Order: sequence, then structure tokens, then C-alpha cells
Amino acid sequence: MNLEEGQVALVTGAGSGIGAAIATALAGRGLHVVLVDVEPSALDTVVAELNQRGSSAEGSVVDVRDPAALQMLADDVYGRFGHIDVLVNNAGVVTSRQPVWQQTYADLQWTTEVNFYGIANGIRAVVPYMVAQGRGHVVMTSSLAGLTAIPGGGNGVYSAGKHAVVGLAETLRVELDTAAPDVGVTLLFPGPVPTRIKDAERNRPAEFVEQRAEAKPAPNFGLVMETVSPDVVAQQVVNAIESDHMYVCTAPDVAAMGLQRIDKLASALRSQR
Repeated sequence: MNLEEGQVALVTGAGSGIGAAIATALAGRGLHVVLVDVEPSALDTVVAELNQRGSSAEGSVVDVRDPAALQMLADDVYGRFGHIDVLVNNAGVVTSRQPVWQQTYADLQWTTEVNFYGIANGIRAVVPYMVAQGRGHVVMTSSLAGLTAIPGGGNGVYSAGKHAVVGLAETLRVELDTAAPDVGVTLLFPGPVPTRIKDAERNRPAEFVEQRAEAKPAPNFGLVMETVSPDVVAQQVVNAIESDHMYVCTAPDVAAMGLQRIDKLASALRSQR
């Protein structure tokens, strides 16, 4: 779809990092952007910067884990503008690196509720409006960890949630092919991007805080990957929306690691035919 002045975008996790960069890129194209985050101060800063540049932006402090709050926001935005054209489900968190058997239940709950339920909640709140209007685009942030296991491990719960996002997005695409073919879907697979996600504990709800063994440094497997800035990722997302591309890797080595896993799976499946 063409991004045009007067359209409306809703971006979660927009107080910093990839979300803030995507919101900025969309605002730069003339869209009215509704930025969503759980950090009021960070959110206010980004919104103020956008409006000072002459963009049209507003902020809403909403926890994506709360389906009622996201639904209320979507209803309000649609009620005021009469359309929601872009949904960017980007909010995400990660915990310290631990073997799967050492990750706490609180880790499982928190990461799953944000990284998977949060995206599902966004879809449930906004996509019905897109289906009714017959157009729009949904972006979902997965991860390199949603394509393959990270060498050295320590991201099992995070990886599981990001793989779940892939299944959700691909199923949504199949369903929209019948219900609303002009609603696009993009899956974003970031590799290393300098953001504050590794400092996500700053927003960890009190009910999910547990005593844990001190995390051990991950083994050094000599993995060196290209680092891409949030601004570059944002432009990749804008391009994907306008060209209706479903899969976006932020760097060639992200795609290469995903292909290694896919080739291994394909080989195993062929041997069982």
C-alpha cells in the first residue's frame, strides 16, 4: 500500500529503539502516528520531538499485555479518525540469558505475555477495522531468534515466543487472503540492533520479579553479525509496507542463519518422504 498524508498508524513499543524509529519514519511520510509504550517519560520525549518537527503524533501509555486497554485505544483512534491504516506490533522484552531449564516461570510469563500475547492483542483490537475497511498493513516484529536458535543458547523462552509470532503472522496472511486481500502483513526479523531491549528489566512488572541464580556469560562462539541502526530498520519496514513484502531481515547474515536452519529442516523432511 502507498503511505500517504492523512493515514493513521499505531505503533507499539514506540518509546525507544526500533518502535520509535518506525514511528518517526511513518510520521515523516505524513501519517498521524499513535505511539504506544509503558514508559511515560520515554514516550513523551519521542512524541514531543515528532510534534516539534511538524509531524502529527500522540502518545498513549498502554501495556500491550492488557487486551481491554489495547481495544479501548483502537476503538478511540478509529472513532476519531474513521480508519487505522498501519499497525506495528513491535513491543518486546528479553530476560537474562539462562538455559531453558533454569529460566523462571516468571520469565516465561512476562516474555510470553509481551512478545506473543501483546501482538495477538494488537491484531484482535485493530485488524477487524482493517478487514471492514478493506485495506491496511500489519507489521509484526519477530527476531533472528524467530528464524533459528541463537548459537550458545540462553534465549529459549524468548525464541519460543518469537517463533510463535511467525506462526501467527503466517496464519493471519492465509486468513486475510480470503477476508481482506488488500490488508498486508510484514514479519520483521531483526538481528543485532542497538536498542534498549537488553535493559527491558527496567519495565518488568513487580508480579513477575523472582529471585534467580546470577546469569552466567554466554559462551563465546565467535559469532559476529552486522549491526544495523534503528533508522535503517525503520526504512526497511516502510519499504516493505509500500512493496507488500512479508519477510524482512535486517541484514544479509540474518537471512543466512535462517537459511541454514531451513536447509537442515528441509533435508530432514526430504529423507522422511
